Amino acid sequence: MNKLIYILSVSFLLSSCSASGNRQQEKDLTIKELAGMFRQPPVDYRPYVWWHWMGSNFSKEGITKDLEAMKEAGIGGATIFNLTSAVQESQAPIENNPWPEQTYRSEAYWEALEHAASEAKRLGLKLGMQNTPGYSTTGGPWITEERGMQTLVSSQTKITGDRLVELSLEKPELPVYKGWGASNKQATYYRDIAVMAVPDKKNAAVGEVIDISGSMDANGLLKWNAPAGTWTVYRIGHAPTMANPHPLPDDLIGKVLEADKMSKEQSLYHWQNILDPLVEHLHDYIGTTFTHILIDSYEAGDQNWTPGFRDDFIRQKGYDPLPWIALKQSSEENEQIGKFDEDFKEVVNRLYVDNGWKVAKEMINKAGLQFYWEPYYGPFNTAECVSIPDLPMGEFWTGGDGAISPEITNGAKEAGKRLVGAEAFTGRPEISQYTEDPAFLKHSTDGSFLSGVNLLFLHHWVHQPFDDQYQPGMGMGWWGTHFGRNQTWIKPGKAYFTYLARCQMLLQESAFVSTKENVLHRSMPDAEIYFVINPADTDLNGRFAFGVKNRVPELWYADRGIIRRVHDWKESGDSTYVDLTLHPDESVFVVFPKNKHGGYPDLVLPAVDVIQESGRVLEGNWKVRFEPKLDAAFEQDFSVLSDFSRHPDPSIKYFSGTATYTKEIEVDASSIGGNKRIILDLGELNDIAEVKVNGENAGVLWYPPYQTDITSWLKPGSNRLEIAVTNNWANRLIGDEQYPADFEWGQDRGVEKGRAMKAFPDWFIRKQPRPSKERKAFYIWCYHRKNSPLQPAGLVGPVRVVEQSLKVYD
Repeated sequence: MNKLIYILSVSFLLSSCSASGNRQQEKDLTIKELAGMFRQPPVDYRPYVWWHWMGSNFSKEGITKDLEAMKEAGIGGATIFNLTSAVQESQAPIENNPWPEQTYRSEAYWEALEHAASEAKRLGLKLGMQNTPGYSTTGGPWITEERGMQTLVSSQTKITGDRLVELSLEKPELPVYKGWGASNKQATYYRDIAVMAVPDKKNAAVGEVIDISGSMDANGLLKWNAPAGTWTVYRIGHAPTMANPHPLPDDLIGKVLEADKMSKEQSLYHWQNILDPLVEHLHDYIGTTFTHILIDSYEAGDQNWTPGFRDDFIRQKGYDPLPWIALKQSSEENEQIGKFDEDFKEVVNRLYVDNGWKVAKEMINKAGLQFYWEPYYGPFNTAECVSIPDLPMGEFWTGGDGAISPEITNGAKEAGKRLVGAEAFTGRPEISQYTEDPAFLKHSTDGSFLSGVNLLFLHHWVHQPFDDQYQPGMGMGWWGTHFGRNQTWIKPGKAYFTYLARCQMLLQESAFVSTKENVLHRSMPDAEIYFVINPADTDLNGRFAFGVKNRVPELWYADRGIIRRVHDWKESGDSTYVDLTLHPDESVFVVFPKNKHGGYPDLVLPAVDVIQESGRVLEGNWKVRFEPKLDAAFEQDFSVLSDFSRHPDPSIKYFSGTATYTKEIEVDASSIGGNKRIILDLGELNDIAEVKVNGENAGVLWYPPYQTDITSWLKPGSNRLEIAVTNNWANRLIGDEQYPADFEWGQDRGVEKGRAMKAFPDWFIRKQPRPSKERKAFYIWCYHRKNSPLQPAGLVGPVRVVEQSLKVYD
């Protein structure tokens, strides 16, 4: 163990905390109330998921199963997205659609959505929706070119002056619909703004630019008495950018545009088209079960014009932008243009904020819903925009430290918003290949909490509309971490989701103060709360200094749901020093109640030290019952624990599912009395284990070290030990690739990114027996090949029973 003396000065900034927040309850909870709920947090604190409905692939049966699985797993709610069946740019939707009549906002769609709301109400879950079809940004089939995002376009004509000029000015080239589901359709809507003449000379001044708009007729014919010299005449107009929300449900591809975000008129029109039908169909659930509307992160591209922009610019900045627009096209070197560019950006931001995002907030709230938003990546000021939504959100992807932008968390603090959400664990295909598990997610989980997040929206939980025999089933193309009811470890994974809920409860019921050196400080009226993580890959044994005095610290372990006293703390100056030992990616809340033990001494375990320990390896035979996710169960004895992926039997080598190891162990009566305990140490396992002792649940181990106290369930003599180990999907999927596909693959993106199913096979559509008996899985995106490396699987051990003698502190 590395010895690291970790002295941290975490300033105590109680005065900067806001007692108000963004929560829905009427009063602040006390630390005593939180302690009482710590083991089993209420549903209100559970994480949410992004629930992706892929094209027309939705069913009432699948909706019910998805929502029931969310409830069982410890998920609190879902945000519905309506996406394409493919979700890769330039890739066609999956062909041979099972439900071609289930188009976006069809009768079948509304029936499914009402069914989802009804089932969510029955289960006590909350629902919301991404506002637009696709995941970005604001638009729909109701947005015509005229109502879409507008951009400046221009043509230029060189002329020689000192004469009457008569010529037709060419109409500017108009944008083309590009990107997702590109149709190369060119815009047809165009309106003239102005005709400006700029002298052809170096460093032309804006005062030399002439507005000759009145000299051109409606057909583009220019008649102008041009002064002497050479001139460039700019015919300036605006046209739709042709930006489209994406990735659209299959029936909408090529038919949808982004709404004009700088026009109040078009914003109102967009939100009326979003909200009015929702309220009409879901009126019984609005504000209770169906609670929020989301705008995902901005991917609509730039917009630099809207009707009325010129007047708005003059009103805000006091001068006409048109001469500058023309001058800027003729020269980028003029120093004064830099000032104009800044003014231009400020006006664009102002219109986005006032005519776009504030209108969204007003309309959504008026409909009885809350506004959730990731306010970044666009031509607007993120710091200002964080204050607008009811829930500001950031995002983080798998493979990183989990931190969201401090612009979001700092802006939320300044705006007095206690809740900060995050799109969590968005995954790239190189990383998220049905290989993810809670242990892998722990690092970025804690990093997100450290950065100020306190409500996670897990990306993703893809809707599974098909029969249960088709697993893992639908995916969001190659994107995302594969949560969902078909995930192998979704049931034992409840331990991980409960960890999220415990953390979120403490973080939501306190106000953000500061983050420093892997320590987050939050405050509530009767307690100071510090969240401490060890993001390193080695143990941390350190002394932490907290800016608190005259308080007794407690350790709240969210992974186990226990609270323990501290005996080796010291005060010096204005700080309290606490010695902590944390394993890699372990975390703990160090809580300082205002009153000793916070008024809940019966919930706080005593502090203990291990004064002596001895361990023994559990040798000999293990009975193992294999329950493959997609095949019949079978049993086999293991004389030695080993990695399944190295086994010669293909049914074990390519196994994905739950394998339950059973053994009888002897325990002496003297080992479990008094100040003694017995720890079960599983050594290496892949990926998550549920432990039972004598038929009683003794906990789920979901990240290393895989150790747990089993003393409470032991009895003298013989004890039955069961260890149910669940691995991920990868090995079964690689096993399938050993055999020819019984469907057609589409575009191949290479070894790292994989390939898509081109079309649902006829045998699937017709519900016929599968032609290939060797292939077990059914999936629309394949990350693996025949020779892809197998993932370690099963219980490798060594499994040890560790007997400890303890010193217990009162």
